[in-house]
Amino acid sequence: MVEPELGVPPKIDLSQSIEIPLFVDGKRTYGNLGQKLDNPSRLGKETVSGSTLQRYEGRTADGKPLPDVVWVSFSRNSTRDPNNVMGSVQMIGYNKKTGATAFFESSDKIHPWVTLDKQTLRMRGVMPWIDQPSEFNRAFVPPRPDRLQCVQCHQADPFITNSFINAAKMPNKDEAVVPVLGRDAPFYVIGGDNWDMRTIHIKENGCLSCHRVGMTTINMFASTGWDPNKHMPPQNPGSMTSDYKRLQDAWTKGPDGVTSFWLIPPMKGQPAQIVGDDYPHKASFNRPAVKKDD
Repeated sequence: MVEPELGVPPKIDLSQSIEIPLFVDGKRTYGNLGQKLDNPSRLGKETVSGSTLQRYEGRTADGKPLPDVVWVSFSRNSTRDPNNVMGSVQMIGYNKKTGATAFFESSDKIHPWVTLDKQTLRMRGVMPWIDQPSEFNRAFVPPRPDRLQCVQCHQADPFITNSFINAAKMPNKDEAVVPVLGRDAPFYVIGGDNWDMRTIHIKENGCLSCHRVGMTTINMFASTGWDPNKHMPPQNPGSMTSDYKRLQDAWTKGPDGVTSFWLIPPMKGQPAQIVGDDYPHKASFNRPAVKKDD
């Protein structure tokens, strides 16, 4: 399913990837830091040192470059006891021209492929590749209808970025490993034709002038103490408070169809589309938490 659009997934060697640095009061720190650090993960889990990221150019099975394709691997350490390695290794493949996206997710049981450095807890190891099909299928969880849709968190586009993710930089560059995509970036999931791809859109809303906004992702970050008005927009934090409030109002009251509405992203050469109540792929995670007026 994936190969025609994205080529083959990369071989993941965690020792060749880039460690995500953690900071406390500006100082590089190691260990299980919970949420008490400068750049917590904001993913609803404790933040543990040793996680890594890597970016790869897409390639065909015979090694031909696919310049429109980018892959990112994310090895996330959530180990509490260094003798019992816990975490996950994930891959996202993305075609910048068509929007085709593939998500690969390991189980939390990543032993025996992953080990940890004793002092820093940095993740090491080589994940099975497609030349070992049975091991690859054991390492990466196959999709099932009863599993969460990846777009429950990856709503706006394939890649989630925040101060935790963006702390990992490309070698010798002030450029984050994870690409930052714009408002008009195409996006659809290979094999996810029945996934809920909607995000709320409001005409002339400042928050939406640069990117789409997934409200479940926003609320996940906010549940760990993140306040978007202290960070966004980056050049002048807090200057779009009213725009953000309008997004929250649309989420709690539901889009009214006049000033706000549901939008699905551009895909397969087609422009973004407005959808209404007849959208056939509604999912529970994307239902506004409607509150009755007092």
